Amino acid sequence: MDIGNLNRIRRHIDGRPTIVESIEEECLFDNGFFSNIIIDQKFIEELLSTIKEDELPKNLISLLTYINAKIINYFYSSSIENKDRIKVYFDFAVKDDEGEVIGTRLSSLKGKNVAMCSEKSIATFIILSYLFKKGKLSRKPSLVGSVLNNENHVFVIMDREQDEYPTRHLLYDPENFTQIEDTNGIRSNLVGVYSLTDEQHHNILNGVECNPTSLFVLLQPEWTDVSGKRIYGSITLDKSI
Repeated sequence: MDIGNLNRIRRHIDGRPTIVESIEEECLFDNGFFSNIIIDQKFIEELLSTIKEDELPKNLISLLTYINAKIINYFYSSSIENKDRIKVYFDFAVKDDEGEVIGTRLSSLKGKNVAMCSEKSIATFIILSYLFKKGKLSRKPSLVGSVLNNENHVFVIMDREQDEYPTRHLLYDPENFTQIEDTNGIRSNLVGVYSLTDEQHHNILNGVECNPTSLFVLLQPEWTDVSGKRIYGSITLDKSI
């Protein structure tokens, strides 16, 4: 494999996010200091083969829950012993003709129990983009490489321009569930979907800090989000941009 022929998606620089509108087969995604993710054709085909159009939920939250389950089933297995994430990446690394590491194919991570935000968000984005292009989803997805609580993080933004707040701009974080407490004190882990105002949407796409509100709390005001404060973006960037 010649790395010179591969499209490369670089991580954010100085807190400013990388925003991805489309992903090509065999492109590279910078996964931080230890390796690149190779978004290989086998992974895309295997992933999309798990999505059955005749069983797709019509409700957005149910759809995201359905997709989340497919992604977890792809990347995780109870029959495999958990191993160090970096070790797995290097054990399955692809090298060029000179022996230099290019990256690790996502299909090599199937069932290895090491997927985190970048792998899960890439998988989510691929599925959502597929459904959007087929007219099965009315929200346009974008993959965002940014930060969460000052740590590298990847998530998905979903936009539907004809909507109004609180559903016009949504942030979906496949890595982090939202823990909700109802009026009876019962807690439930739900998919991490947050509502963005127009200002928050602008800020988060420019890397400026944003503490969005759970969509569940906005739609069910009697519920409480007990997940803990989540700040997406960087506190060091200028809000006036």
